[in-house]
Amino acid sequence: MSDPCHPPPAQAEYFSDGFSRKALYSIQVVGRFLRSGLTADNIMFGNYFDQRLPLPPFSGLFEWFMKRMDRTLVLDMKSDTPSAVSPLLSTVQKLSYWNGDLHGSERENVPEINNKILRELHPIDGAFDGAGRVAEFFPIKSSLNKDSKKRRRYFEKASHRQHWKVKPTDMYAFDFYSPFIDVNHQCVRMPNAVVEPMPYFDGDMPLRYECRTRDGSHTFFIVQFELIPASRTRQLRPHQNRPRREYRDSGYEREILDPPPPYTEED
Repeated sequence: MSDPCHPPPAQAEYFSDGFSRKALYSIQVVGRFLRSGLTADNIMFGNYFDQRLPLPPFSGLFEWFMKRMDRTLVLDMKSDTPSAVSPLLSTVQKLSYWNGDLHGSERENVPEINNKILRELHPIDGAFDGAGRVAEFFPIKSSLNKDSKKRRRYFEKASHRQHWKVKPTDMYAFDFYSPFIDVNHQCVRMPNAVVEPMPYFDGDMPLRYECRTRDGSHTFFIVQFELIPASRTRQLRPHQNRPRREYRDSGYEREILDPPPPYTEED
């Protein structure tokens, strides 16, 4: 995970340029869903917690903000096992899909980013960009789509998600990232406001992203963020005496805060 407020001498190449340069963190997954009978409506991705959250008085504002970013978001923050999840195919920022039996052309110069994936899987041309990052490469209505907003808008409709069959032979690559949730400083950075402290980042209850079936009967994968005590991070950071870089509005936030209109058949 990159810390944009305390950048290392040579910042990770993945965050230094390209579409995800404004991300405060990034989760990238490449693989297959091996269970049969799945549709895009069955596969959910997001945060799951094992115990009740100590929600602050202004949590309603946070919920409104999150639903504005993702109209398919399902929030259950006040239960004994809270969750904030969305259908995977409608929430990730970049998504590529291809038949696992197909392979792309051999690359003469394989980028350092995702080097192992590109060498071993030989993904179909277009699934990853020239720098090695996951690209938007997804068919909609039998035509190739390279616009992530169009794909996310399309899968807002439950009928479209139910129609899309997820087969064990298909490969999926996605990148999920956020310019808002600052794990390093335990806060949510909204335009013109910073919400802190976040109750979700507790040493006994780490931030966990899971991909599950909608009914919770099967978990496909888990990505977990655990806090490192500040005393340890100071020992680990040779750049700790550098001036702290202040957070600035990047413009990327405004793009997400200005979501596209709901999907219509004319699209």
